[in-house]
Amino acid sequence: MTIQQQTPPPPAAQDSTSPTTMWHRRAVSLAVALVLLLIGAASVWSLRTPQPKPASASQTEFSAKRALARLDDIAAVPHPAGSAAAAEVRAYLVRELRRLGVRPTVQTRVASRTPSGGYPTLARVNNIHAHIPGSKPTGRVLLVAHFDSVPNGPGASDNGANVAAVLEIVRALGSMPQSRNDIDVLFTDAEEPGLLGAQAFVQSKVAGDPRRVAVVNLEARGVSGPALMFQMEGGLTSAVADSHAVTTSFAGALYSLLPNDTDLTVLAADGMRGINLAFMGGVARYHTIHDDVAHVNAGSVQDMGDTALAAVRSLGAADLAEDEPEATYFSLFGTVVSYPGSLTLPLALVALGALVLVLIRGRRHGLRPSRAGLAAGSLTAVLLAAVGVGFGGWWLLSALQPAFTFGIGAVYHPGPYLLAASFLMVAVLFLWYRWAQRRMSCAEASTGVLGWFVALALVSAVLLPGGAYLFTWPALIGLGALAATLHAEPRSPLHVLATAASALPATVLLIPVSVLVTTAVGLGLSAAPLLLVTLLAATALPLVEPSPSRRVSAALGAGLLLSATAAATVAAALNGYTDSNPRPVSLAYAWESDTGTASWLSRGGREQPAVGRLLDEGPERLDDRIPSLAGAPLYHGRALKAPDVPEPRIRRTAPDAIDPATGRRTVHLHLTVPDDTYLVDVFANTTEHTVRGATVDGVDLNAGKTALTEPWGWGFRYAAPPDKGMDLTIRAEGSGPLRIRAVSLTSGLPDGVHAPRLPSNTSWAGWPVLSGQTLAVRTFTF
Repeated sequence: MTIQQQTPPPPAAQDSTSPTTMWHRRAVSLAVALVLLLIGAASVWSLRTPQPKPASASQTEFSAKRALARLDDIAAVPHPAGSAAAAEVRAYLVRELRRLGVRPTVQTRVASRTPSGGYPTLARVNNIHAHIPGSKPTGRVLLVAHFDSVPNGPGASDNGANVAAVLEIVRALGSMPQSRNDIDVLFTDAEEPGLLGAQAFVQSKVAGDPRRVAVVNLEARGVSGPALMFQMEGGLTSAVADSHAVTTSFAGALYSLLPNDTDLTVLAADGMRGINLAFMGGVARYHTIHDDVAHVNAGSVQDMGDTALAAVRSLGAADLAEDEPEATYFSLFGTVVSYPGSLTLPLALVALGALVLVLIRGRRHGLRPSRAGLAAGSLTAVLLAAVGVGFGGWWLLSALQPAFTFGIGAVYHPGPYLLAASFLMVAVLFLWYRWAQRRMSCAEASTGVLGWFVALALVSAVLLPGGAYLFTWPALIGLGALAATLHAEPRSPLHVLATAASALPATVLLIPVSVLVTTAVGLGLSAAPLLLVTLLAATALPLVEPSPSRRVSAALGAGLLLSATAAATVAAALNGYTDSNPRPVSLAYAWESDTGTASWLSRGGREQPAVGRLLDEGPERLDDRIPSLAGAPLYHGRALKAPDVPEPRIRRTAPDAIDPATGRRTVHLHLTVPDDTYLVDVFANTTEHTVRGATVDGVDLNAGKTALTEPWGWGFRYAAPPDKGMDLTIRAEGSGPLRIRAVSLTSGLPDGVHAPRLPSNTSWAGWPVLSGQTLAVRTFTF
């Protein structure tokens, strides 16, 4: 007689579940779902900005009202580097610093920097530096904000509000006991055209040993939202924790992959440690005329001031000779949690071990590894669908509304779009789970979901360490709960709690990051937060156990689709262009004196109101004609010749010198530009010449590889060029005449060319999109 051993039923088996047990399980599921909703709402609520403190607040506190009282003197009008308005702002800042009891100095020098993938950029900058001595310094804290704006906007948030915040911080520090460490204040010039003020400060060596400098840099990428600590260079976790900043090491990891820079980029390259703070809401107004005083959010200024002041005080008391280890960190309901970054990979490996343990032990309790593998494999299709909806939805929105793509996105309210996509993905996920329920137990499906968290934790630990915690902790907690309840009765409500245990850390960790990422990078990269939302929803799917009837399931699916439709409808209504939320348009005027050609140029198409009628050709690249616009397809059309378009001019200042041994030719030139020129690009034709080096106003330029291509294969940019012009020496090898092309850019369109008047519900797109500028192009032969 042979006795066959029977396999125990799966933990989530639901056959023959009694009505009482089913009621208990559903009550537990409902209670857990309500708790998760409350926790999710609380995590979003924790991202809100504080109430601005009044001008009557304590002298040792930061007051947004006191800071904003200075903003009219800083950001009433555009004040780009080199402009008369910038000089007025600089003089005001010097006066205010003196009034606050410090002794500022203005540092003037020509700085040069070559951005990644670009060509050298120079500027004559005028930084403002002030020193507040410490009692027993171990280093210095460098409080930084740039004071220039883009040429087509007053820069009230970027970066006027932060400049005002720095003044208020200096005032507050003056009411406190002396700091242990030195505290330096630095207002940088010419940040917008290429971080040149920070470069000049580094070259000045004023800061001393950069390893003992801790930077607190204040920035803006919008006009509202919390002050996010989105980048940390070096170990400064304690100061961030003391500041109670909204932060996540995932932001720093993501930022490192994006083509964005701030002054901290230059300062950190010199060896300084530092943190980057910025508010990023309302990005559609960024670098536009609507980044004005009226749109500055006082709560954001208060949050920025509180966070920066606390960080400066913490660093001011720290031993800056010591460096903390790299860390993983994230905000949790107003506090900052951190642990050593060296634990990132080991924790991910522990999660992998826990997964293996659950699969091995689970076999003795009815959990089938093959079914868990089926869950993980089939979930891949859902996650790919989330990525597809993110990128595909953005493609569809861009096709329906091309203005959304200008700059970093002109979507005034991106949240409802992400909400609509999230409802859609939850509906898809619900269909997947209904399919899975017919083939596997709840525990097997949850194990498959957690397998994805483990895989993402391992990959992130290697490639994106700052973001690994998003997947590691849900995996560890979820797998731990599953392992602890494998022995429980198959119909016990404990299985509901265990299989949904990972939803708690997933809710706390993934929801705030999804909101912050959407705010920071816009809908163009909405696939990332949408993927996180889908993973979060997958951890909560066990809460629909026991399986609802087909009718109830259909109602749930229909409700999700209706919710997606409603959210999309609300998004479309909120993002319609109005006088208060104008549609951006792109247009510039170009005069090419070599050919006597006047043209309208635009990044947008013919569908644009007011300006589209002027564009009858394109899109096509105009790299040869206007090298400074190389790489971008442009729409263009014929324009009237302006009565007077000032042009750049170049003259020879000395006879050429030729080295008989190498044949190298040295050409001495002087370049002058029209009044109010914001920047001028100078290119050399390299078809028959190779530029071996150049000197501009005493600064040697690297003649190495740049992003420029033939025929204008070498060049440089001079931002805020001086009125008296600049001296240029070029050392080249080759035969025949040397051709130099200069392209100047000034704000505003010329008179007498029938330039369009924009209706009240439109405005110029954000810098650096062609947005109401005049370009003058002229070629010189030597």
